[in-house]
Amino acid sequence: MEKQYGKDKEGHSTVTDRGKENVVIGVRPVTEALRAGGRSFTQIYIQKGRTETGLKELITLARANNVRMTHASREVIDQLAGTLKHQGVVGLGAVKKLDSLDEVLAHAARKGEAPFLFLLDEIEDPRNLGAILRTAEGAGVHGVIIPTRRAAGLTETVAKTSAGAIEYVRIVQVVNLVQTMERLKEDNIWVYGLDGTSDDSYFDHDFRGPIAFVLGGEGKGLRPLVADTCDVKVSIPMRGRISSLNVSNAAAVIGYETVRQRLQKGSSKLKAGGSK
Repeated sequence: MEKQYGKDKEGHSTVTDRGKENVVIGVRPVTEALRAGGRSFTQIYIQKGRTETGLKELITLARANNVRMTHASREVIDQLAGTLKHQGVVGLGAVKKLDSLDEVLAHAARKGEAPFLFLLDEIEDPRNLGAILRTAEGAGVHGVIIPTRRAAGLTETVAKTSAGAIEYVRIVQVVNLVQTMERLKEDNIWVYGLDGTSDDSYFDHDFRGPIAFVLGGEGKGLRPLVADTCDVKVSIPMRGRISSLNVSNAAAVIGYETVRQRLQKGSSKLKAGGSK
C-alpha cells in the first residue's frame, strides 16, 4: 500500500494511504478530522503514557462519535504511522462509507424482499469478518450490523479477506447491539441467535420472512444478554468430535440455508418464523 507523507498547515505530521485504508497522524489532524465529521474512524491509537491534558478535545470528540480508542506502545504507534513524527496519535479510517439501519431496511424494501440481516456480536478477527462479508454478499444479505466496540474494524485486512465483497455489502455500526435487536423486533423482524448449546436445529425453521441472524464472537459465542434478547436460538447439528464451527463457516451455513429456502417454491412444513 503506497503512502504519502507530509505536514498540515500547522506543521503537524500526517500520512494518507493511497489505498483503501486511510491513516491520519498527529493530535491536531485527528482532532480536526473528528470535529469536521467527514471522516469515519474505525479506531484511534494513543501512545501509552500520554497525558490527557493535550488530548482532552480529541478524546471528547472520539467518545461523542463512538470511535474506539486504544492505548498502545510507542513501537506499535511507530509501525501504524510509518513515521516517528506522530505525536503519539494515529487514527485509522474505515475502508468504506457506512450505512444506517434505516438505509438497509429501505434497500430491502426497494428490492421487494423480506429483510435478511447478519448481526455480529463482538467478532474480533478481521479475517472472520472479511469471510462473513463475502458470504453476506454472495447470499444476498441486505446488511451486516457490527458494534462500534470490542469488534474488528473495517480495515484493509477485512477488505482483502472479503475478496471485494466489502464494496457491495451494506454495513451498519451501532453502539448497542441489544437495542438494535429490540428495534428490529419492533419492525417485525424475527431475530435468530446461532447458539451451539441450543437443542433446536436450524433445519426445522422457516427463514423466508423478515429475519436477522446474530452470530457470536470467536470462542465465546453470544453474550448472555444478546442471547436472551433473541426470539429463537438455533444450532447447527455437529456429527463429529468438534463441537462447533468457526463463526464465518456458521454464517455460510445459515446464510445459504436461507437462500435455499427463499428460492424454493411452494408451502413449507417448517416451524413458523420470520413473521409476528
